[in-house]
Amino acid sequence: MSETRKPNTGVWTPDLLAEGPEKRRVFIEQRRQYLAPLLAESKALLAEIEADLIEADKLPGDLPFQAKLRAHHTVRPLAKVVADLEDVIVQLTAYSARYRRSYEELPDKRAVKEAEKQRLKELKASGGQPQIDAPAPKTEPAEDPHPFFAHLNKGA
Repeated sequence: MSETRKPNTGVWTPDLLAEGPEKRRVFIEQRRQYLAPLLAESKALLAEIEADLIEADKLPGDLPFQAKLRAHHTVRPLAKVVADLEDVIVQLTAYSARYRRSYEELPDKRAVKEAEKQRLKELKASGGQPQIDAPAPKTEPAEDPHPFFAHLNKGA
């Protein structure tokens, strides 16, 4: 943000979203709460318009199925709006997960990996060998709780 401009209060900016997971979660939740009623109203409107167009009488000169095709063609843009609104909500959630993985968790994972590499490098330089854990002792199999097939295992 430039030094000459005053920060906008009450406005979400990229600076605010990058401040932490809580602010990003609030932003996404606010957008979902804003879009949910709009999506519900759009779905209801779509259902009503589809029902009205399906019940409408055929126009004079219509061929068979032409009225249904015209109704589908007329409603398609509104159906696309509904699908796009649903997709916006899904994409907002996907954005948050990707941001968390790519910018919050990735540096920590890389630091752990680098520490492990450094530990192995130091171990190799000192001439030591990495410790290999002994295999766990095998336990005897438990008695079969299903005695129906027990006669098959007695000869083994």
